[in-house]
Amino acid sequence: MRTVSGPRPFPIRLFAALFLFAALIRLIAGLIDTTPMIADLFRWLPLTVITQDLAIVALSAEFTIACIPVALVWFRAMRIARVLVGVMAGVRLVSFETAPWLIGLPVHEIALACSVIAALLLFTPPATRWFAHRGRRRSNAEIFE
Repeated sequence: MRTVSGPRPFPIRLFAALFLFAALIRLIAGLIDTTPMIADLFRWLPLTVITQDLAIVALSAEFTIACIPVALVWFRAMRIARVLVGVMAGVRLVSFETAPWLIGLPVHEIALACSVIAALLLFTPPATRWFAHRGRRRSNAEIFE
């Protein structure tokens, strides 16, 4: 596969900044207080001994997973990453109501808003054109053909 070269349109740059910002503030908030992650892990893995170390590993994994679609968009202009980001933001939006320990924490609400806005930016007309051309700029000869 070829790496995309050249300038990225504004929606792609803003998407990367917002999505990484959302992932970073979730990571920092989780590292400051690991109790919510421990509770979440215990809900998903009830028969496992959940320690603070495991919560930190899970937070780091969550951050790394959030970086993958940004890299796919930024370096490869892969259209499937748009769907992946949309699903990730949608799942977070739907599961926000089912995570009562998150309600009232402005950090998580800000992260959710940034994720949803970032996902929507991938479907704007300039971003769609950029994905269609795999990030390549068309030459004048291609435009006039």
